[in-house]
Amino acid sequence: MSGEYYRLLWRRAERFLIRAIRDLDERDYDGACFNSEEAIQLAVKALLYKYFAEVPRIHGSKTLLARLRNLFMDAGKNDIVSFIGRFVSDNRDALDILEESYIMARYGAISYGESQARLCVETAKKAFEVLKEVERRLG
Repeated sequence: MSGEYYRLLWRRAERFLIRAIRDLDERDYDGACFNSEEAIQLAVKALLYKYFAEVPRIHGSKTLLARLRNLFMDAGKNDIVSFIGRFVSDNRDALDILEESYIMARYGAISYGESQARLCVETAKKAFEVLKEVERRLG
């Protein structure tokens, strides 16, 4: 299995995170939330491809994280399962905002404020840390 597609997804994820941070700095709070969610989705999809050769057509950071966790559970990687599960549990409210913003920040009648945007960006940064730690643990 080629690592080229994994690297492509990971680079895209990193670019969306950079955009989210920039949007926050520029006070584009809707953009910060949307780009944070997109960054997490792509980063998780990169790991799904890398470890399970899976190219999911699903969206939503919580849904994708659950898929990743379940596949690691099936593979008997209980330490990874617990690690991902803890992140989701600790950040459930923020992940809900992120998933909502994927649609609402573009098409919805609501707009996100600075505190929500900061939460989205910080959660995306934490998600990247978690995913990098998963990779480190797996070698």
